[in-house]
Amino acid sequence: MSRLAFAMLPSAWAKRKPALHMNTETARVAGLGLRVEEADSSTALAFHGLSQLSWRHEKSAATAAVLVLFALTIISNRAQRRAGLRSNNLVGATYEDIQEVAPLSRKLIARGLQLLRAVEAIGVERVGNANLYALLGIEKNGKWCKLPQQHLCGTYKHMHGLKHYFDHIKRPGSLHALKLYMLLLSLRENVSNVARCSYETIQEYTQMRREEIRDAIQLLIATHLVRFAGDEDAPKRKGDPMHNRYFIIGLA
Repeated sequence: MSRLAFAMLPSAWAKRKPALHMNTETARVAGLGLRVEEADSSTALAFHGLSQLSWRHEKSAATAAVLVLFALTIISNRAQRRAGLRSNNLVGATYEDIQEVAPLSRKLIARGLQLLRAVEAIGVERVGNANLYALLGIEKNGKWCKLPQQHLCGTYKHMHGLKHYFDHIKRPGSLHALKLYMLLLSLRENVSNVARCSYETIQEYTQMRREEIRDAIQLLIATHLVRFAGDEDAPKRKGDPMHNRYFIIGLA
């Protein structure tokens, strides 16, 4: 396999699952071993990670958040390649720098950055009149994954491979596909270049409905970001559903 250029993408945030929060009385009942009905209004999900990027609440800004994170990752990698070895997880980028890689409006970039801070994918340090963005986790094994930079950009400065998602940022399907793509990148096995996850696992991380997952998979395949993996890529393991192996295009 030939090695293609990749950028270090923060991934720990994408692998946080929603947590079940209960009020004091519900927690007491559960502690006594009594049954707590699922319909109990005192029980609620606290959303984290990918599940926080909801079309219902954030619309296109949630899609922009994923695209802005990809852009910061690529800007960081390009700067690191120019300067030599990476010294920390910080990257300096203006809105104009981000727009060169991810052609989005300033309003969407601003809201996207806010959402990325909220899900703890990035941190922000103010230095004079400029912002430095910390890509949280890229200095620790297991907390970052590979973004196929060369595949997404090719000979362009911007992410030409994601043109569909920029053109259709006002469609919920674009968000669903990019959330799934982020999850698959974070779950990817380095040796096989395959991510294994069932619909149930995807639902657990993203809170997407089955039909949204199905459509997201088809869109990722149509836009040449993933394909179904065969036994020649990664042998099927006992108990694996038929289509739970996804080969990430552009990394091997």
